[in-house]
Amino acid sequence: MTEENRDTTKERRESALSEHDQRAQKIAEWVRGQGGIHIHVNRYVTIVNEKTVNELVCKIQEELETNCNADSAILLNVMSYLRKYDFTTTDEAGYDTPDFILAKSELDVALQYLKLNPKKAMKYLAYRYKLKKLANNFSLLDFTPVLHLESALSCNLMCAMCYQSDSALQNAIKASSVKLMKWDLFTKVIDEAVALNCCAVVFAGRGEPTLNPRFSEMLKYCHEKGILDIKFNTNAMTLTEKMAREWLSIKAPLTIVFSVDAADKDTFEKIRIGASFDKVVNNIKMFNRIRNEEFPDSPVRTRIQMVMFNNEQDPEKAKNFWALLVDEFSVRNANCEQAGNVYQNDPNGPKNVCPDKVCRAPFTRLYVWSDGNVNPCESDYLSHLQVGNVYKESLHDIWNGPKIMKLRIAHMSGKKNNYYPCNGCSGH
Repeated sequence: MTEENRDTTKERRESALSEHDQRAQKIAEWVRGQGGIHIHVNRYVTIVNEKTVNELVCKIQEELETNCNADSAILLNVMSYLRKYDFTTTDEAGYDTPDFILAKSELDVALQYLKLNPKKAMKYLAYRYKLKKLANNFSLLDFTPVLHLESALSCNLMCAMCYQSDSALQNAIKASSVKLMKWDLFTKVIDEAVALNCCAVVFAGRGEPTLNPRFSEMLKYCHEKGILDIKFNTNAMTLTEKMAREWLSIKAPLTIVFSVDAADKDTFEKIRIGASFDKVVNNIKMFNRIRNEEFPDSPVRTRIQMVMFNNEQDPEKAKNFWALLVDEFSVRNANCEQAGNVYQNDPNGPKNVCPDKVCRAPFTRLYVWSDGNVNPCESDYLSHLQVGNVYKESLHDIWNGPKIMKLRIAHMSGKKNNYYPCNGCSGH
């Protein structure tokens, strides 16, 4: 980067920080005008068809008839669902549907596991059912179905719709003595999670996960310990050939989500301050070259995740542009709370947003920050809702402890707005 570019980036970062509150309000208004958050995942090329789905059904039936499985009742429901499968299903998150669904992208993972290890395919299907049918509908599981880990607190970019452009978070980052998750903390958390039958780990905290120098080791450790659903978000700016080979050598359906919000240089770089569109495109092309030449049978899948927050973005153009470069394309409206709107004062008095809304977050996830603090929600990126610290308590005790339980009870009782910043949040 030239000195002129560095000066321009610095100016844009300073401008983004100073304009954060106004921008957060505009994003919130845009999202509400679109009817809230909608998530859709498109699989460009899929192995899901009537034949492969039937193979999965037959394997589930064989498992039920020949083995004593703790998840037999769940697998029976999954089998019944798959026998009437709707091949137009696209919603992987399951937040926009009234009942249990499996998107093609999820069935692709199940079918990959069917080839690698049928037992893991059964376990993966049961986990997705527990998440989407039970936890998403506020049934309290023994432990969180999805564990989020923050391998790095800092980020190399400052994006328009991200909490990294909030000066309050930037001040917290500067003040923090722990900006990278330590290895001993990471292994403690993963070992406890595996013992509690957790199947999913997502590296998507407040920073760029690849900034942790041991990040590839973290992915490998999760895989070796038996985590079935490993996913991380990256802006792809730090991607190297060494990283690509380390990730592709993991023989599991690891999901790599490239955070990209446009299909043209001007729009992209306006949104993602400090990023280079050309570098991101070239890095993803490099990843594909290595995968095609050295790891042609790798079950690793790649996805573009586009976050919408203004009318200048063109999701159809982006979907077409990235079609030859990734396996999946995802588009969703911004979470206006994550943009910082959740913390902003209401001139008419205390906020009272969606008073009857029951949020899924306390039932479906835990966020372990890089310093060991645990939060039930990513939108509360300043951790007002902190429910524990894994240096002092076990994950089991935090998940079943009084702090998070009181929060759940408040939500279930129509009293979520007794909590800040829940009172300013429309919920997940």
